[in-house]
Amino acid sequence: MRRALLIAGLVTFMVPFLLNGATATGEPHLPKFLKPISGTVSVDALATSAAGARAQTQVSAAALAPTTTSGGCADHSATNYRANQDCTNQSAPGFLGRASSQNETAVAVNPTNANNVIISQNDYRNGDGACGVNFSFDGGTHWGSGLAPMNFGGGFMGGARHYWTSGGDTSVAFDSSGEAYLMCQVFVRPFPTNDEGDNVPVAGSSAFEIFRSSDGGASWSFPGNYVVSTAGAADGGLGLLDKEYMTIDTSPSSPYKDRIYVAWANYPADFSEAPIYFAYSSDHGVTWHQTGEISGFSATLCPISFAGRPAGTCNNSQFADPFVAPNGNVYVAFVNGDNCAGAFSGCPGPSGDNHSQILIVKSTDGGNSFGNPVKVGDYNELPDCLTYTGQDAFRSCVPTAPLSTKSIFRAANYPSGVAVTNQTIVVDYASYINAHSNPSNPTGGGKCKPNGFSSTTGLPLYTGVGLVNGCNNDIVISASTNGGASFSGTTTDVANLPTRNNEGAQLADQWFQWSAKTPSGAVVASYYDRQYGNDMSSGNMDFTLAKPSGFVRVTDASMPPANDFPASGSVTYSTFMGDYTGLAVGPDGKAHPAWEDTRNPISTFNESADARTLTVFGFGGDIYTRSLST
Repeated sequence: MRRALLIAGLVTFMVPFLLNGATATGEPHLPKFLKPISGTVSVDALATSAAGARAQTQVSAAALAPTTTSGGCADHSATNYRANQDCTNQSAPGFLGRASSQNETAVAVNPTNANNVIISQNDYRNGDGACGVNFSFDGGTHWGSGLAPMNFGGGFMGGARHYWTSGGDTSVAFDSSGEAYLMCQVFVRPFPTNDEGDNVPVAGSSAFEIFRSSDGGASWSFPGNYVVSTAGAADGGLGLLDKEYMTIDTSPSSPYKDRIYVAWANYPADFSEAPIYFAYSSDHGVTWHQTGEISGFSATLCPISFAGRPAGTCNNSQFADPFVAPNGNVYVAFVNGDNCAGAFSGCPGPSGDNHSQILIVKSTDGGNSFGNPVKVGDYNELPDCLTYTGQDAFRSCVPTAPLSTKSIFRAANYPSGVAVTNQTIVVDYASYINAHSNPSNPTGGGKCKPNGFSSTTGLPLYTGVGLVNGCNNDIVISASTNGGASFSGTTTDVANLPTRNNEGAQLADQWFQWSAKTPSGAVVASYYDRQYGNDMSSGNMDFTLAKPSGFVRVTDASMPPANDFPASGSVTYSTFMGDYTGLAVGPDGKAHPAWEDTRNPISTFNESADARTLTVFGFGGDIYTRSLST
């Protein structure tokens, strides 16, 4: 079971670029490639108008003035604004949708200027995965966008330079001065395409690059500084540096103010385990202290001997989210599968029990060392896609109710943490067993029960999948009032934890949440949501912001299922829409959620006929956002 869980993690977490993906929102309208280009301004012009954004340059942050949109295909509806400005590409048969997708967002707001917002994403506008970034100087109404200069990097392994084929898994943040930072995973696909100057192809190498921007995201430093880099497995390196996420300590009361932190999953050459690793920089990303493995040891929480490591080692972990408390304490929350569940031989409990757990570790010395893990709560991963849809083997997905093949994109439940105060820590995560789907709550006659793991894929099974008012994924909340020493989910069953989402007449799925703190100390969260219209049966999606005062439907129309990155041999529905979404709240209290949106059509052409004649075959993924009061 545990090995299968890791394999699921590799497919679910690693594939963002190895396989691709996307999603959408809104009503169909004129394809972007047919829209006239007008009112554009170059990125360089935007950069010039924004020069001197950082406070330490002696120029006021107010220099970041609203500008005209950069790019040929700006678009917005009544409330939703497109952040990436590239026009949707046409895809040849056999490459359907692969050059017309953006997904997996992160968001940051300049602490010195609430109008300066940056969104980053996986970006396939050039065909392969890259690190895309969008910037606004008027609070999210007008946007410029481009790609980070990630492909030409500094050398390592004795080389003067290194060429990266692909990238993604971005995160973005500002320091206290208003300098922006973009974190980007880069890697070389495992086939001989990269010449290091000595005619020796290097396959499978990977790294994390960090880029800086002094003009609000309009331009980025070149080349990026390496956080960590490794040769591929064939050359004696690691299997993959994966799923990194970055945060910056901007607290005025912290002894580690402006220190940059990064946490990630560190896969060895044989991909047999996935411990969480950590690094930090105290010089604005130029050099990095490698703290090393931090996922820790707990005989109680991690009793399974995994990959030959001693029992108690929490080394089957992914999806690390670092965040910082006002006093400078650093927290890293992550998913873990080293726990004992009834479906694993030798474990007590019901034979169908297939839960995993969310763990958290804490550093009180600026990331130099971490304590052993604390349990945030149990959770149940989304169900095996192959069993319930016949599609997308070895991945979990979010099935429709009733069941259909309209929703086969891979998905996983990811933690997002916020330090409200030094003592109050809140972690949101999702679970397929929750207060609404739990077997003791047979709302509408539907019941949901864990039912072990698939013998084919090793992924979770449930009774009640696809039943109306049966199984559904919810965003649950686990909180600590003692600085992370324990959480409400430490001893409380996940089915009894409060939920972030609202349920209407029909139980619905919520997933890919992200959380943020408001200036007043409240926590808000945004997520994909199927509580609107016929989303649960059609496979459509919406986006919601949960505020202390209630819920806001962020999208102004439901998004149709995406068709980019279709399943092998098919043009029906996408297999990937990223692994997370982004949310940030500015100093003015405005929330800025960002999501992959599928409102825009994508097209192909017949190469044996007139290649100028285009045919719309479905919907692709762009990044949309909205500014909302909290």
